[in-house]
Amino acid sequence: MNQATGIDHITLCVENLAAAEFLFTKILGFEVIWSARDVGSDKSSMDTVVVQRGNAKIALMQGRDKVMKSQITDFIEKYGQGVQHVALEVDDIEAVCREWEAHGVKFSGSLKEGRDGFGPLKQRFTYPLFPGCGLFIELTQRRHGDEQAKTFVRSTVESLYKDIERDQASGTGRTIIEYDSCPNPAEPKPLKRAS
Repeated sequence: MNQATGIDHITLCVENLAAAEFLFTKILGFEVIWSARDVGSDKSSMDTVVVQRGNAKIALMQGRDKVMKSQITDFIEKYGQGVQHVALEVDDIEAVCREWEAHGVKFSGSLKEGRDGFGPLKQRFTYPLFPGCGLFIELTQRRHGDEQAKTFVRSTVESLYKDIERDQASGTGRTIIEYDSCPNPAEPKPLKRAS
């Protein structure tokens, strides 16, 4: 497998974006590197602020309910405020997607491509990791040759949002793999004790 180079960012769903931004910027010492308002569709959307400290990036999202409930509002009602997804940065997103799909991994939509002011950005979401869980994985590729995306791209964020909105509207409750058809290990292995 093409190795993940690290955690690109963690995304938190929050009820009060202004309060979350204050917490991260005024108390925890992060800086705002990107923000966007009303990202989504005419049905529902979100406001988002991305903060960074050192190499740590955190995306904060608050839902905007319109014709239907925002997926962010829906997430908070089901799971509470907190982590919605973890983005892994990879060197070759197409190769990782092919590998994962060969193992039965299901993605919520197609690969999204955009460009920030620094370079190309590619992103793709999986379905949630476990039944009854809202947490999913995002794959992100920022490097391409000598260029590297450093922030986010409204068009790709909006497209990813619409994939989840589509599944929400249709009542899709898929998971990253089909657990019912997966071989189950016969016995769970005992955990090793820390020394």
